[in-house]
Amino acid sequence: MTAEFLRRIRKEFTLTTRGIHETVLAIAEQVNRKVQILRLHWQAASLSGQIERLHQQLGVALCSALAPQETRHTHEIAPGTTQRYLTDISSRVSALKKALLQVDPRVRQIESEALREDLLNLERDLFHRSATIERLRILPGAPASGSLVSQLGLPASVRIVAVLRGPSLLLSFDAVPFRPGDVVILLGQRDELKTVLPLFIERKRATA
Repeated sequence: MTAEFLRRIRKEFTLTTRGIHETVLAIAEQVNRKVQILRLHWQAASLSGQIERLHQQLGVALCSALAPQETRHTHEIAPGTTQRYLTDISSRVSALKKALLQVDPRVRQIESEALREDLLNLERDLFHRSATIERLRILPGAPASGSLVSQLGLPASVRIVAVLRGPSLLLSFDAVPFRPGDVVILLGQRDELKTVLPLFIERKRATA
């Protein structure tokens, strides 16, 4: 074996080892994110359960306080302590709700990080295949406004994968005319996708 051949083997082995190491790290990071999300969901469920139990106790205490004297049970709250008991439960509920409000943003942050990574991987996969994805907002007066998907004459390689209208995701957009302000997600070959962009973002030209 020549020295050059040995160097090539060593280089390929190093690259392979580095690739395996990066893959393992990526998988470990994904697993770690999922574990964090599960823990946060469990924490949120636990806090919600505690809040529900305190609400039940609060309801019992209010019923006891408002019930006529002769109908109260001997094991209920002692006279004179009702206000203090209600205040204590209210404070505990407030603290639990505050803790619950801190959990949700942490879950969204972790899920957002995972989503960004997925989108980067998608972008890289599409780039290697001369494809791309576009997010467009339909302008008033654009050819697509008021038209159905079937009327746009899109190239065979271009697909509309989603249409967002206000707070909603349109599930059956094939039979629904587009409206100005709709957000359209397009997927297709890069060159052909560029040719259809004017349908959504340019106004129709007035005819004589």
